[in-house]
Amino acid sequence: MRMNPAPPSAIAAGIVFAGAGVAHFAKPDFFEAIVPDWFPSAALANRASGAAELLLGIGMFNAATRKISALGLVVLTIAVFPANIDAAINKVEPKLVDGRFTRSVGTAAGPANWIRLPVQLPVLWWLWREFRNAAPAA
Repeated sequence: MRMNPAPPSAIAAGIVFAGAGVAHFAKPDFFEAIVPDWFPSAALANRASGAAELLLGIGMFNAATRKISALGLVVLTIAVFPANIDAAINKVEPKLVDGRFTRSVGTAAGPANWIRLPVQLPVLWWLWREFRNAAPAA
């Protein structure tokens, strides 16, 4: 049986997204603080996106699941983009209050929230390339 190791770019994507997924569960208040006010449940958004990042990130390590995982990460990255727009427009930042992060609107200073928007484009390109280069599932 011949091993087909994951390419370094797929391993990197897996580490980045699985790590982010773990972070959603390790520090949920931080991620819930950046969920837009219009979303019905910050806790649900955090758990769902964290679980998706974790599972799809892990899927990047296996040749049999890499293609669908990369496509899932493309879809997920697009799905969370409105939250990034909300954070930029409304100057949202997570503020530490009594040991817990809370959503603070209108207080973010500097370009960080705006920089996140165009950074999504190379991330999408990277994930799309992983999708295109992955072998079809057997």
